[in-house]
Amino acid sequence: MTKTIIINLLKIFVALGIIVAGVMGYIWLKSTEEDISIEKVEETSFFVETNSIQIGNYNPTNTSFGSIFSSRQANLTFPVFGEVLNISDKFKSGEFVKKDTVLAELDNFNQLNNLNDLRIQLSLNNSQIEEIKSEIVTDKLQLQELSNQLDIREKQKARIKSMVNSKASSDSALDEILLAVSIAKSNILSRKQNVNRLNFKIEQLNLSNKRLEVSIKKVKRSIADTILKAPFDGSLGNVNIALGENVSNQKIVASLSNLNFLEVSFNVPSQIFANFQNIIGQEVSVYWEQGSDEVSMLKGYISRRDAYVNPQDGGGKIFAILPKPSSDFSKIPPGAFVKVNYPIGSLLQVAKLPEEAIYEGDSIFTIREGRALKKKVQIAHKEPGFVYLRGAINNGEQVVVSRLAGIGEGIRLESKK
Repeated sequence: MTKTIIINLLKIFVALGIIVAGVMGYIWLKSTEEDISIEKVEETSFFVETNSIQIGNYNPTNTSFGSIFSSRQANLTFPVFGEVLNISDKFKSGEFVKKDTVLAELDNFNQLNNLNDLRIQLSLNNSQIEEIKSEIVTDKLQLQELSNQLDIREKQKARIKSMVNSKASSDSALDEILLAVSIAKSNILSRKQNVNRLNFKIEQLNLSNKRLEVSIKKVKRSIADTILKAPFDGSLGNVNIALGENVSNQKIVASLSNLNFLEVSFNVPSQIFANFQNIIGQEVSVYWEQGSDEVSMLKGYISRRDAYVNPQDGGGKIFAILPKPSSDFSKIPPGAFVKVNYPIGSLLQVAKLPEEAIYEGDSIFTIREGRALKKKVQIAHKEPGFVYLRGAINNGEQVVVSRLAGIGEGIRLESKK
């Protein structure tokens, strides 16, 4: 029993010794520690470039690419088949020609022979008509004589009838005169019938002449078709013809572009295409460039849009009329690939800022009381280097327009002076 008590007391003394040793060690460590001074770290402030928001109405432009073409362009062909007999010195690609300039001719030997043959037939018909008319005149004179003879026979018949009634003449004499009257009437009828027949013959020949005249016009047209002329003033291109070559109406020997009807076509986004009425009649600038160098520039005016929408992006094609050239060539020729600056219409109550002001595609950072404030915006339009936007923004607010990695709401910002 006494032994157990002694063991328990020893355990208590050991535990108390450990506790006392720990407390003494802590007091010793605390009394020997070094004094550490805590310095307050100042918050970093970032210097950024800013722009002041100015809300207003703008008429921005956009850039597209297109090509120059003539809305009055003809593919030149010969309407008839034939061998090329002559080619004009002006019939060359790039040459400017006036309307009705003879460009080339085909051999028209067969057409000329056909024309001469038809003219001979026409002359023969006219000769026959004159002959028949002369015969009709003769027949009419004979009719007059036959009518006079009939009148005489009628008078003789009346006298003989009177004499027969008075028994002064015989019945045979009356029969003879009646036969003579009948023969005279028959001769008159025969002659009238011949005159009518001759008149019908003239009508037939006249109809034949009309048919010949139609054929003559066709042959003359065929002869004219052997001569290729410029249908209007313009510039030649793609000339492909040679002396002695047999050409048909299926072969295109050249193209002719009317430089007074030059236009430029270019594609625009769906939003602009749908609101085409806002830009019709507006001015565009057309640039013909070689690399980064400007070769030539023209002003034009938007005239119309295409009837169809581009199924890939929903936009469409716009056409602008270019000015008529002052000389025989245009400053930008047909077929040139050009850059077009065109208006997109009016943007009302928007702010114009450098494109660097946009973060995360739809946000900007303003500075309020020295700290960044993030705001959501709606981009109304983009152009090279600038954006037009709307949103919860106010005139005079300072917007961050420099790129700052790690920018976030609440960080301290200072505007560069």
